[in-house]
Amino acid sequence: MPSYVRTRLLAAREFATGELAELRARHPAYDRAIIESLRKVIPFDYFFFSGVDLDNCHTGANMVLMSDMPEAGIAEYHASGLVRADPLLTLVTVERPDLSWFDVPEEVKARPEVRALVSLLDQHHIPPRVIFSQWNSAGDPYGTAGYARTEPFSADEMAILSWFSRRIHKDLCEPVLNGFNQQIGLTAGETTCLELASRGMTSEEIGAQMDLTTETVNSYMKLITRKLGARNRSQAIADALRLNLIR
Repeated sequence: MPSYVRTRLLAAREFATGELAELRARHPAYDRAIIESLRKVIPFDYFFFSGVDLDNCHTGANMVLMSDMPEAGIAEYHASGLVRADPLLTLVTVERPDLSWFDVPEEVKARPEVRALVSLLDQHHIPPRVIFSQWNSAGDPYGTAGYARTEPFSADEMAILSWFSRRIHKDLCEPVLNGFNQQIGLTAGETTCLELASRGMTSEEIGAQMDLTTETVNSYMKLITRKLGARNRSQAIADALRLNLIR
């Protein structure tokens, strides 16, 4: 059975949901003024930002950071399971992280599940979308920024939206990740020690790189294991990687 501490620390989604409610009310990154300024330069009907690089908080898990999409449409999009068939999510790659609906192949659009998705979006008057996906260092997609309008975006508009979207998405995620890390309470030295251990380094090797004694490194690892509520060093490393405390 997991300890109370471990259960609390691994409840990343619950934490992120609560944190977002506060951030939307008070944090400057969640002020929509910059989005409205962007909309004046490049007109669009709707925008959305979703996904945080935490367990069970990635895009597709209904972790909306900021959006003016019709709420009923977004709720049905996730509840129906059609999110898993959305070509804008299934076709993006690290090499091609940005994709417009107008560039989705016709044979993909003809699939029954994709046609059902189009029908759902039409019912809620959501025009064709473009997304800019965010990927972590492990090569996993965790977030998206997107915009919707009837006319295709030009190449210049796509370039501008891509540049702004990645910076805005990073700014939206940063306070969530900082808050999550603070609740665990790892120091800078402990985090560095954990990162080096995750690369397979021994306590002796970590000590040599950090200019610490082996005993100090072992003490760090014991503290880290206790803070994470893990059973041992290996589990602490695995949990830290899964929770994106280290990369």
